[in-house]
This record gives sequence, C-alpha cells and structure tokens, in this order.
Amino acid sequence: MDWITREIAIGNCDDARRLDELRSAGIASILSLTGWPNSAANSHGLTWRCVELIDGHGNDVDRLHEAVWQLHELLASGSVLVHCMEGVSRSPLVVASYLADTSARPFEECLQEIALLRKWVILQPGLIELRRAYESAIEPHRRIDRPGRRHGALPASAD
Repeated sequence: MDWITREIAIGNCDDARRLDELRSAGIASILSLTGWPNSAANSHGLTWRCVELIDGHGNDVDRLHEAVWQLHELLASGSVLVHCMEGVSRSPLVVASYLADTSARPFEECLQEIALLRKWVILQPGLIELRRAYESAIEPHRRIDRPGRRHGALPASAD
C-alpha cells in the first residue's frame, strides 16, 4: 500500500485483506475495483464500495465516472484505500482521474505523480482509451457529480 495523498492510498487485493493494518493506518473506507475481496470479510467497520472495472478494453465510461464519484463520496468520511488486483493499472487510473478532475490539472500530470510514489504504474491501453473517452463524454464541471444526474433536471414527481 502506498499513500498518494494524505487521504488516498493505492494497494492490491492483499492490502485490502489486511483489515487490522488498514484501520491502524487510518483507512476508513475501501474502494474495490475488482469485487474481491468483498465486504463479507469486513468485521472492522470499514465502509466498502465496489465498482468493478475490466483491466483493459470493455469498460463503459459510466463505470469510470461511478468509480471517481464513489472515491469522492468516501473521502468525505476519511482516508480511502483504492485497490484492484495488483494496484498497477485500474487503481492508478481512478485515483489520477479523481485528482485531475478535482484539481483541474492534466490527467497525465496526476498519473506521473502517482508513478513517483508507487513502484509499478502501468495502465493497460484499454484504460488509457477509457480515460480519453471519459474526457470526451463528460464535461469537466460534471465529473464529480453523481453519475446519471442531469444538470437542471428536476426529480420525478410522486403523482
């Protein structure tokens, strides 16, 4: 597990299973991008969210948007571990996307910062394409909005 900011750490599945160590490190929540391990093993009171991403081609832009939004929401309650199987591709994608979207900095700059703090960062070509599609499909000021929310749309009436 490596700290990327004071509130965001990136790790792998083994890190996500070390619940005592996570609590000791101040982690309040886990964002899993693999679906394993899952919250069934969690008896430590950690908040656990899962947004499964394929490690390569085949992801919908909405999945990345959901992962970035979930990270944003979890950070409101404290530090977050973002993990995938190895912590090399999907986790850096989501964290760099979040940092870029919240700081209005280029994605590549944020990814380079993560690479300086984490031994291995190698985004699969399909994930680089996913980020490009995300940038084209979602306006910068809407990237931290809850996915599916339409600006200016009113909630459906109960009539």
